[in-house]
Amino acid sequence: LHMSPVRLLVALMYILELTISIAPTRRVLSLKDPSSKMSKSSPDLSSRILLTDTDAQINKKIRGAVTDSILGVTYDPVTRPGTSNLLTILAACTGEEDAAVVAKSYASKGHGELKADVAEAVIAFMSKPRSEFERLRGQNAYLTEVAHEGFVEAVNISRATMFEVKRLV
Repeated sequence: LHMSPVRLLVALMYILELTISIAPTRRVLSLKDPSSKMSKSSPDLSSRILLTDTDAQINKKIRGAVTDSILGVTYDPVTRPGTSNLLTILAACTGEEDAAVVAKSYASKGHGELKADVAEAVIAFMSKPRSEFERLRGQNAYLTEVAHEGFVEAVNISRATMFEVKRLV
């Protein structure tokens, strides 16, 4: 069975989705447009953090995140969506359930300090999944096996479905 690198990568991403846990949090918003959710389909690469991003890329994306010019840091999703988004991300990465609690420790600080801390927390939070991704990416035989098993399962399910459709029609 020969698989293209793209299919191997898709299989790897599927495996990782099953094996890593994501911190429970509210919806994470775009770093560039906090009125919309963070999405891998956005044309702006700097609007989202990817598993494959390097530490430097994560730092750059967080530093470039949209905030506001209001002094101090407060959690107010309506009037300060960018700042609130960063606080939500920081809370999720540090295990804090309430972003408003995190905001209190930044009341006398600026956005620069918040962004530095968010970048550090995101990098730390993603370190294990990123290293697992790199480990698995190098295991072509395993990825090929998993992809083949998925292919076989998909064929079996589709055959059963088509049999049932033909039976009903």
